[in-house]
Amino acid sequence: MNERDAFDLETAFSRARAEPPMATDGLLARITADALALRRPVRRWRSLLAAIGGPAGAGGLVTATVAGFWLGFAPPDDAVDPLVLIGAMQLADDDTAGLLGLGWDNEEG
Repeated sequence: MNERDAFDLETAFSRARAEPPMATDGLLARITADALALRRPVRRWRSLLAAIGGPAGAGGLVTATVAGFWLGFAPPDDAVDPLVLIGAMQLADDDTAGLLGLGWDNEEG
């Protein structure tokens, strides 16, 4: 084993403990500034608005919600019940076929 391969780890540790590295004042100032920037309170509404695409995304969501409620409460006259489309309910052959739009009521007898 030559001198280059021989490395005394304990000697290296003792030298490092004798002269610990010190951070510069500029580095400490930047770290402090970063920490203070992260401590600012997060505005929840602004972050939520940014997550959905800003004002345009919020406008689109509001429009889709209003249109969905409108079509749910006042459907067009010729609307077909979604249960008929998937086969869960049979469409009547008589004049009550138009009542199956969203009525869900079938007369017995």
